[in-house]
Amino acid sequence: MDKSENVCPLLKNPGVYNPDTIDLVNDTKERKYWLPCLANMVKKFVGKASFLNPDYPEAAESAEICFQKFHELVVKAVEDPSILEPLSIRTLLEFNEDNLQANNFKDAWYTQKVSESSAALKEFKDRIDFIDSIADFEARWLEIVTGVLAGNVFDWGSTVVADILETSTNFGFTQAMSTIEKRPWFRDNLDNWIDRIKKESYKEAVIFVDNAGVDFILGILPLEAAKNCPIIEKAINTDQLVMVENGQKGPCLDLANLSPVLELCQVMTSADLVVLEGMGRAVHTNLYAKFTVDSVKLAVLKNEWLAKSLGGQQFSVIFNYETAT
Repeated sequence: MDKSENVCPLLKNPGVYNPDTIDLVNDTKERKYWLPCLANMVKKFVGKASFLNPDYPEAAESAEICFQKFHELVVKAVEDPSILEPLSIRTLLEFNEDNLQANNFKDAWYTQKVSESSAALKEFKDRIDFIDSIADFEARWLEIVTGVLAGNVFDWGSTVVADILETSTNFGFTQAMSTIEKRPWFRDNLDNWIDRIKKESYKEAVIFVDNAGVDFILGILPLEAAKNCPIIEKAINTDQLVMVENGQKGPCLDLANLSPVLELCQVMTSADLVVLEGMGRAVHTNLYAKFTVDSVKLAVLKNEWLAKSLGGQQFSVIFNYETAT
């Protein structure tokens, strides 16, 4: 298959596109921070493996094998970044996912996803009813977008969030809403985007979502529909709302290597809006990506090092709206 068929058709200048925001090859300081940081994240899964995979008796042992392979790579990569081509947060997380798959973890966090999605669905109608009760157009869209950001807080891959979720018995969507920094956000051109959709609705949006559970159900679905479940059901039945795999191994996003199986690139050719949500898709990758259509990149910076390297603080908000170029 022609590899060009896997390239996002909405990318501006795909020939010079680089998905990775942080340079781990040439920036020694960044490399020495991120390599052990990611190793610690992989190591934390070892203690959760059995609980998250109750039908896999060897889960803990297999998870330890995955960690040791990742640790060995990290030790070598600290001094020799050419060991992985290219060396980036994206490729390191893909390496880890390959290890998990090779050790019979088809979806290592599946149990957690099911549990969180089930809990979030119970709150869905109340969330939609509240959004619908807001009469003011600008206020309603601010609430919707803040909800997306609150949903993005729920990320077990973030050390600070994982600590909160593990130690708190009542940290839910409402509490996450209160953690979002007050406007103006660190990067904030939400008002410009609201002005745009107030003048004219988009015809077709492509949304690259982050996590299951609260993030998708209470965050993204209201952004896409802002209606009750029957509306969403009708949209799915009439192909107005289509779910397509993006073909990525990990949480980051390489728009030059999308899924060839379900013809994602063909599906999105008629889109006039691209939304990238979450640190993996909108910050670790694609922060500087340009598109031929309007785009929105939004995320909560849950890593303090990353936030400070960009000039912000932990839990700072990025909402980048860029018009078509």
